[in-house]
Amino acid sequence: MNGRSWRGAAALGGALLLLVIWAAVQRPAAAQEDLFLPIIAAIAPTATATPTPTATHTATPTRTATPTNTPVIATATSTPTRPPSGAGSSLRFYGAGRNAIDRVTIRIDAPERPADVGAGDFTVEFWLKAEPGANDGSAACNQNDGWITGNVIVDRDVYGGGDYGDYGIVLSQGRIAFGLSVGGSGTTLCGATSVADNQWHHVAVTRRSNGAMAIYIDGQPDGATTGASGDASYRNGRTSSWTYDPYLVLGAEKHDAGSEYPSFSGWLDELRISTSVRYTAAFARPSAPFATDGATAALYHFDEGQGTTLGDTSGAAGGPSDGTLRVGGTPSGPAWSPDTPF
Repeated sequence: MNGRSWRGAAALGGALLLLVIWAAVQRPAAAQEDLFLPIIAAIAPTATATPTPTATHTATPTRTATPTNTPVIATATSTPTRPPSGAGSSLRFYGAGRNAIDRVTIRIDAPERPADVGAGDFTVEFWLKAEPGANDGSAACNQNDGWITGNVIVDRDVYGGGDYGDYGIVLSQGRIAFGLSVGGSGTTLCGATSVADNQWHHVAVTRRSNGAMAIYIDGQPDGATTGASGDASYRNGRTSSWTYDPYLVLGAEKHDAGSEYPSFSGWLDELRISTSVRYTAAFARPSAPFATDGATAALYHFDEGQGTTLGDTSGAAGGPSDGTLRVGGTPSGPAWSPDTPF
């Protein structure tokens, strides 16, 4: 269409629009709306010119379930968690015996803790596994403090004599030895049964306040004697320049006094310390973890499986008497192990 024809058509369209407007003003208001609707519809943009997205057509992807191989955030934490019931673990010691490593330390004073037994009757029992030839220490049987030259499993020593008392449990040429002193007198009871055969064994030692001492291996009597009577506990508030004096120590001689006081190499599990004499004759070897009762001063299941805390689960008043793993050496110990007696 040329310019002139276009201008003519525009003029004609304008005239028609004026005619429609004139006709509209002559009609009632309600009719005016009907008259303009076709024109408004013709010049107004349609709804389809800018389509509205539907709910199913979104640019944002929907969240899907976490894949099963994606780690759950709760497990990606440095806080040790207890394994499920029945998982179990033990501690493997390597006999490093120096620089306060490869051992568990349990504080028993400042403040006082229930694990500090010895004022009256007591029992210390645990499960042990040791390889042949791995522990070559030898205790001096029937001697005061004669136990300290064996491979130390439990050390509740005090540095120097003349105080309330002390005790220790060691391996002596593969056999259990149990020594206890009060003041400057005491003795060391040596057992007869070798437990260094790479098998798990239940070990129990008992002591009455009148001095009676006994050893049991797998429920069988393995020696008895009478030693010093009286209070063999750690004296509350005792002062000492030795850092680990107010501790019960597992797996090593607590003071690192020298190579003549060797540490233990092997596995430990299920330690229970009681304020009573639990065994006076042969008994059935335990077939399950220990349970706590009113005479339990401290109970360690060793089931943490990770971390550096050995938890006391006894519920004893004044507790817990938790232990701390002092890890080091080559191999690094003590190390959590899945090897257990049950």
